[in-house]
Amino acid sequence: MLSKKTLLSQVIGAALLTGLSINTYAAGTDFNKIVVTATRTPTAVKNTGSSVSVITREEIELKQLHSLADALKGVSGIRVAETGGRGSQTSVFARGTNSDHTLVMVDGIEINDPSSPSGAFDFGNFLLDDVDSIEIVRGAQSVLYGADAIGAVIHIRTKAGEGPLKARAKLAAGNKSTHHETVSVSGSQDRFNYSFTAGLYESDNDSAPTKKRMPAGIARDDDGYQNKMFSGRLGWQGENIQASFFGRQIESEIDIDGFLSEDLDAYNSSRQTYLGAEIKGQFFDGIWQPTLTLTHTEVERKNRNERQDPLGDIDRSNYDGEKQKLSLQNDFRLVENHLITIGYEFEEEDIEAEGFSTFGSTFGDFTQLQMTDKKRNNRAFFLQDQISVTDKLSATLGVRHDNTDGFDSETTYRVASRYELTPSTQIRAAYSEGFRAPSLYEMYGFTPNSSSLAYTGNPDLDPETSENWELGLDQSWLNGKVQTSATLFKNDIDDLITTVFLPSFDSTSVNVDEAEIRGLEADMSIELTKQLDVHLNYTYTRSQNEDDQQLTRRPVHQANLDLIYQPAADWRLAGSLHHIGSRKDVDADADRVRMGSYAVINVSADYKVNNNTRVFARVENLTDRDYEPVWGYQGTGITGLLGIELQHQ
Repeated sequence: MLSKKTLLSQVIGAALLTGLSINTYAAGTDFNKIVVTATRTPTAVKNTGSSVSVITREEIELKQLHSLADALKGVSGIRVAETGGRGSQTSVFARGTNSDHTLVMVDGIEINDPSSPSGAFDFGNFLLDDVDSIEIVRGAQSVLYGADAIGAVIHIRTKAGEGPLKARAKLAAGNKSTHHETVSVSGSQDRFNYSFTAGLYESDNDSAPTKKRMPAGIARDDDGYQNKMFSGRLGWQGENIQASFFGRQIESEIDIDGFLSEDLDAYNSSRQTYLGAEIKGQFFDGIWQPTLTLTHTEVERKNRNERQDPLGDIDRSNYDGEKQKLSLQNDFRLVENHLITIGYEFEEEDIEAEGFSTFGSTFGDFTQLQMTDKKRNNRAFFLQDQISVTDKLSATLGVRHDNTDGFDSETTYRVASRYELTPSTQIRAAYSEGFRAPSLYEMYGFTPNSSSLAYTGNPDLDPETSENWELGLDQSWLNGKVQTSATLFKNDIDDLITTVFLPSFDSTSVNVDEAEIRGLEADMSIELTKQLDVHLNYTYTRSQNEDDQQLTRRPVHQANLDLIYQPAADWRLAGSLHHIGSRKDVDADADRVRMGSYAVINVSADYKVNNNTRVFARVENLTDRDYEPVWGYQGTGITGLLGIELQHQ
């Protein structure tokens, strides 16, 4: 394990190399910008005491970002790992934590997948056609959001309709038979507002397995992808009450291959349904502001593969996960300079897995069954006080108690503070605790096989827990033309859950692992001229398990550089470079291997023809770099898209 002195010297050195910057730009986050995720109430970033990045609609359009995974690749502290082209299984590691340590929401609806073995969210299928902003709050946030929020909370927000009827249509096409269409209508009438969006994305993609690791003589087969999305949002504004309804459905299908092999007919399909209803009130001159929220999440996944030869594989397995949640949040302004939030949540989630997978060989078939059907409930209370101590000093104190069926209750705490040393210099600090509840599959899953063995969940599992602290400095220079930010962070995680084999050769899940994660996030935003902006960030992450081994798929060093150039009022150009440093992974023999570093360059441009017409273009992996984000899977090759957007109002 590194000594504290050695670690401190490394992270300080890294900060100096990057200009001692921090957290200004997921794409240039404004510290005065109002966000909700960090405190569950509208709060300026500079008053949250948290590490917050905001990806705006302007950035999404400027860079022609298609998916949530695309957008997150440029955020400090976030590592995106894809197992192939668009639509492939995609994981996010926030501040070096596991992929199931990040909670994802859309319009207040939790969308982590209850049907997945770990409960993690797949970032490969979320399109951005209707997204207004993405808020990323790093560090443990369990006090406000409960389980799964150890590494970060990512909250996607769609835009409410306003003004006269507005219709928008977008069409883009490129190589690999790629095309992307979007149609939307939005507006408001008296007290009502509405917004509806439909999108279609299709691409032939490349073959997912890496060429250099494939056996010789195997013909390559493209792994096609289709994504259909529909979303709607309705709102009503009364005198003291505001009501909203949110709905989203995603249907996707992607061709898949065996590990380091080609399979011509195997595919995975999914249907994701997210529904939410929210009623907000404001009474007694704003002293009491209650919010009642009801949400529903359902994820249905199917794996299909029919046997093509006597030794081929068969897969006919189905997974269905659901989550219902009721939340009552009360915001009180009873005392001057205090905003007190008291909340209650009730959540029910269930999983159902059925079907079978058969693997053929010269020694006969090996069949694995899916036989899991279980549900559980969680009840939680939380309390938070946002305090304006003085004009320059603010603090946030919070506590939460979760009581989940199947294991002991969990209590978490959070303290965060921000102090304005000067109008251009702020320091912030936070201590927070987090936890991840064992997934339903880890506790109750049952997967027997034809060898009279089985994976059986462990109902005696404890939650994974974490203690997280961070210390940050935000600094602006030259009347705001240069903004820098730096955050030191440390996260200790205990009782990590892993799968082990028993003496009987059956398998189960146990709490055995620990992890210690330390690092630095550094961001800088520079307005070089009125036409040219530069944004860069760097992340240093030292993630180690109890054996002092680096956690897999998490690079020690990663960096992003964005250049935004506007040569004329109607022209905008953007270029991005994403660098991922060397990291550890696991090969086909389950041995730990070192993966080399790589850098990918993306460029985009758009031109405003008139008030109703915009043309745009994007090229991903401009240099056609051959790289492996995950061992055995190749990154997306050069891909170009050219499109037009028409708008009427």
